Amino acid sequence: MNELFAFGRTSGSEASDVSYGLGGDMKKTQYVLQLLGFPGHADTLKCLITAVEMGMETDSAVLDVMEGQDESSEYLEISPYGMVPALKEADYYVAGESGIMSYIEARGLGKRLPPKNAALLAEQNYWSDIACSEVGPNIKTLVQERILAPMHDSVYMMNTDAIETARNALIAPLDALDKQLAKNTFIIGNYSFADIHWTAYVHLLYESGDGDLVDNRPNLKAWFDRIRTHKSFSGQNVVAYDILPKLGDIKKKQLNSVVIDDF
Repeated sequence: MNELFAFGRTSGSEASDVSYGLGGDMKKTQYVLQLLGFPGHADTLKCLITAVEMGMETDSAVLDVMEGQDESSEYLEISPYGMVPALKEADYYVAGESGIMSYIEARGLGKRLPPKNAALLAEQNYWSDIACSEVGPNIKTLVQERILAPMHDSVYMMNTDAIETARNALIAPLDALDKQLAKNTFIIGNYSFADIHWTAYVHLLYESGDGDLVDNRPNLKAWFDRIRTHKSFSGQNVVAYDILPKLGDIKKKQLNSVVIDDF
């Protein structure tokens, strides 16, 4: 086993009774997933959210990208291009947010996240693409300038021009989503991958101190308030938002695991 994954409930030779119930039987015959990621990294958050929504227990550990751990030879054995995060289940490894989210969704419990209707599926992918291409890079800049760089250098002078450019670049996509949410409970009407992508980015906006970009858009703000109390898509009594790393967790480089009690 790759030593980076020597953590969690399935890292030992035997699963404990505490982890798997009476007699050590695995819940729903599944292994507990292992996720290696970083708390200030939106793609890691998306994978955690997907695990909660699909009822998949997941042990988490931090891959310290600030120290270049994602470039280590050991990590590159798992993810040859250094994509973060990485997931392990039994002897299977997959890296990168897209592959991990798809894998968890296919392995998960209950309903399928992607809509069956072709038009709704296209809309889900459209809004997911907007989030990743137009919002993601600017969120990364804000997190880097406001949170991560000061962690690395206590006297770091934030690049105010970069921050302002990122905030201005977010105006158009946030306005578009606010308009989309005027008549929808979720982004395309039903909860989908689109909501997961946007949840990760909007959450990091608040943690970076840029939540005013959400608060100033009433439909977007109302959607995010619903997301904060949205219970598992697969019916478990757990809220994905509750396990997301807050500012203090990011600074301490901590990730929560997904534990689901009501199988």
